[in-house]
Amino acid sequence: MQRQAEHRIGIGHRLVRDSVVLTVIVINAIVLFLAEFPGLHAIYGPELNWVDYGCLLFFILEAGLKIRFAGSFGRYWKNPFNGFDFVIVALSLPLLVSPFLQGAWDEWGLFMLLRVGRLFRFARLMRFIPDAERILGDIWRALRASVCIFLALIVLNLVLAMGATLLFGHVPIAEEFFGDPFRSMYSLFKVFTIEGWYEIPDRLANAGASQGFVLGLRIYFTIAVTCGGLLGLSIANAVFVDAMVADNNNELLEEVRKLQAQVQGLRRDGQGPGTP
Repeated sequence: MQRQAEHRIGIGHRLVRDSVVLTVIVINAIVLFLAEFPGLHAIYGPELNWVDYGCLLFFILEAGLKIRFAGSFGRYWKNPFNGFDFVIVALSLPLLVSPFLQGAWDEWGLFMLLRVGRLFRFARLMRFIPDAERILGDIWRALRASVCIFLALIVLNLVLAMGATLLFGHVPIAEEFFGDPFRSMYSLFKVFTIEGWYEIPDRLANAGASQGFVLGLRIYFTIAVTCGGLLGLSIANAVFVDAMVADNNNELLEEVRKLQAQVQGLRRDGQGPGTP
């Protein structure tokens, strides 16, 4: 009995090896990719769906085995990648009923929405990228450092959107872009990206808006793209990049401190009683 238990444990450990898990993830990614081609789906749709279903069952088994080997769900969850994998698998659980719905599957709007959750399984490939944990840690640290900048940009976007609604929203020809604060926020957000920020004034000018109105809108957009697009995003990028490389800077500073301590130690040794 003990040998059988050890044999089962050995099989379980082999099943959750990174090489095996990576192989299944790649297979699942290829199947999901091919399934979106109408021609292939029309011919091999059922086969592709069953392979996808088998991959999902494997991921559920993988999570269960890892929880068992960890000893408890808490220990399993402490590993960031385990938590990431578990959330993705949990979002895919409703797909377990797909074989039983058959033709009705594609008619259920809710399940059609949940099918999009399959795409998150592509993201599991991230964990196998070299130094992925360090990279994700750097990104998380950079995001935390950039929170204040992002909040400031959101507030600036809100203020400019309210101003645009008050100034231009009452004009019927501009209601599509500034009819309410939400429309204005979206229009101003496009201005912040500095991509095609001039298109809205030009479009309204071609639609017959007065020259004064178009001139005021262009001046307003110029201020918005300068404050939010050029200055705001530049500052956000600078803070983000600085936080990303801060870990390397900290390592260099630590090495400098160690060298300084060694130099000071050598100086103290050179000033001892036996020094001529």
